[in-house]
Amino acid sequence: MRRKGERPVPRELDRWAPDHPVADMIRTGTCWFDAWLIQKCTADITLSKLTGMDRRRIEAIRRGGYISRAELDALAIAWSVSAGDLIRSMPTPNLVVE
Repeated sequence: MRRKGERPVPRELDRWAPDHPVADMIRTGTCWFDAWLIQKCTADITLSKLTGMDRRRIEAIRRGGYISRAELDALAIAWSVSAGDLIRSMPTPNLVVE
């Protein structure tokens, strides 16, 4: 919550790289979605509010389901990551459907 007259603090995009903490988690067996959830400390209920996605839909994505481009964009905004970087962290870009 902001106080009157305060400006929001701009958030920098988190950039994907081979040495990124999410990449380390993925290499040790964590799925890409859970790795981002852990890195960004986002509870399912909070993510649902930020993205507008139902919690059941979030759970389906977590279990390896397909993700639409709109859902991907919503996650990217919620986590301050580019959609392209989210795709690069996935096991296969074929999870994204148009």
